[in-house]
Amino acid sequence: MITSSMNSLIVRMLLTLGAMLAMLLIAWMALRLPANHLDWLAPTRATATYYAWWRVLLYTLIFTGWAAALRIRQAPVDQQRLKRLGLIGFSSIILVELSRV
Repeated sequence: MITSSMNSLIVRMLLTLGAMLAMLLIAWMALRLPANHLDWLAPTRATATYYAWWRVLLYTLIFTGWAAALRIRQAPVDQQRLKRLGLIGFSSIILVELSRV
């Protein structure tokens, strides 16, 4: 008999495997694209530096707001929670920027 915890573990594993399979399928399809399908990206490359500066400004404002919130919160529990949120946010920003390469 399968318990509910084992059932949720199986469901999570199947969802993870499905997501991995979908990512592999998308990567395989992207590798098979001919070069002429990527010509529509050429006009956007001219504005790439403009958007890079806006991203730098946005990330600077996010970091400044996080540091100010960390200074305001004096309770150790609140600071620990803000540090975790900052780590999650920082990691997600890094993942987003690495996916743009």
